Amino acid sequence: MNLNSSTVLNISKENFNGISIEERDFVGKINLRGKSTDKEFMKNVGSVLDLVLPIEPNVRVSNNNINIIWLSPNEWLIETPKAEIQNVLALLKSNLNPEKTAITDVSFNRTVLRLEGNDVFTLLSKYLVINLEEVLRTNYSVAQTIFIKIPILLIKNNSNSETTSIDIHLNRSHAKYVYDLLIDGCKILNI
Repeated sequence: MNLNSSTVLNISKENFNGISIEERDFVGKINLRGKSTDKEFMKNVGSVLDLVLPIEPNVRVSNNNINIIWLSPNEWLIETPKAEIQNVLALLKSNLNPEKTAITDVSFNRTVLRLEGNDVFTLLSKYLVINLEEVLRTNYSVAQTIFIKIPILLIKNNSNSETTSIDIHLNRSHAKYVYDLLIDGCKILNI
């Protein structure tokens, strides 16, 4: 099987009833596991990525090129530009103790759908049981939940003064199904 660094849906940004939906360009994704209480681990990751791993639940930190998303007390998802994934992997592997950490390239496992519009929370509420306005109230908030039996990761991309922008991280195999549900949901928004 030949995996290539491309999107799954091959769609351009589309607008449905005031909500735009697009698949983000391919980005590198690294799953990192280690103990947040291990000072050497935290220091070494910080020096490699030029960021401090978030230890507060459900947040994302970022610099110009890298996002680090908190997944659990000892697990993070690192997003890098496609061109930098191999370099970041090599640096992490050479600077972290392999007996105390796990570093896995999961770039081909997931894709990201971006939703933008004033009624994004209304649309997503058709498929989720969490209160998004509460859970994703701050910029760069993160929520892990279930979208009709599919595990997803939601990330807020905007400040309170901007139009709502949410990224949905999901398995590539579920992308078309979720995309079709979102389009159907847009058609019957009660606005």
